[in-house]
Amino acid sequence: MSKLRFAQIGVAAIHASMYRDSLIYLHDDVEIVGFYDPEPDSEAVRSRIKPDVAHVPFYASVEALLAEAKPDAVMISGYCRDMPGWMEQAANAGVHVWAEKPFAVHSDQLLPVKEAIERNKLQFSCGYSWRFEPLSQIVKETTAAGLLGKPYGIDVRFLTSSVLSRDPNHWMFDPALSGGGILNWLGCHWIDLMRFWSDSEITQVAAIEANVSGAPISVEDAASVSFRFANGMIGSLYTGNFLPSGNEVALGMNGSTGAMSWNIDDQKCTIVSTNPAWEAAPMRTFEAPSATLPGYGGAGARLLRAFFAAIRGEGSSGYTIDDAIASLRVIEAAHESAQTGKTVHLRSSD
Repeated sequence: MSKLRFAQIGVAAIHASMYRDSLIYLHDDVEIVGFYDPEPDSEAVRSRIKPDVAHVPFYASVEALLAEAKPDAVMISGYCRDMPGWMEQAANAGVHVWAEKPFAVHSDQLLPVKEAIERNKLQFSCGYSWRFEPLSQIVKETTAAGLLGKPYGIDVRFLTSSVLSRDPNHWMFDPALSGGGILNWLGCHWIDLMRFWSDSEITQVAAIEANVSGAPISVEDAASVSFRFANGMIGSLYTGNFLPSGNEVALGMNGSTGAMSWNIDDQKCTIVSTNPAWEAAPMRTFEAPSATLPGYGGAGARLLRAFFAAIRGEGSSGYTIDDAIASLRVIEAAHESAQTGKTVHLRSSD
């Protein structure tokens, strides 16, 4: 089996180095054949190129990269403002697309990307790696099997390091480049995971957003968001740049015959079900300490392996471009709700 030819567009952007390390780790499946970066000679770029890929050429433009390196797929990271254009160029060239979240400043930027990907029958994948965590997969299997019964509610509490510790001057806090604050950058993970676990779209959004730190930024550093899903379930996301460092994450899900709780720090997930299939042991705790692997670890490796398989026609990547669009539209609805003080209804087709 020949190796897939991968190129990377955006070498020094957030998460680009770690996902490149995942590609290097998967060298039996992948050959990295080219790089493009808007600032190829900057110290930020050159300092991140490890000896393993020091021989890989940089190209002067995305067009040159696609034409001369002839990749099967591209891994794209950069300013959200710029990524949709790069994604569209790759898709129009018939190249499969892996893109870092949150993909775009606004979801409408992704509509031409969707058209090009679908027209050329290409595979899409992205940086929503939480779907591939082993405990996340167990939750998905549990809900899909109906062990929680009729879905009632889902909740996420995600707290992370402060704006000051992350540098208020970083481009992630510039809405013209990033699209928004903590909801765009990190809340997007949990919105995607809610959609994945429930297999249901979000139809209503009500939100309060704030800059509670008073840092000199033009985006939210805190948000409390409520959701209604098409299946009748409600949900909530409470998130903020509140901590001196690190993360605190707790997730829960409830239904007519069961409940799930998962504290990320404990690496344990507890599920209770009154379904007869679990009669002998209605409460079960699953533990899955993360493997120490390069880049984005085991979840990142599994995510990329699924993408490789999809490109080879051997399975699904686990994503479509519609997942990228859906998460952004929910976030945009939260921003609108916070600005207007009204609940925002999303069309069922969204």
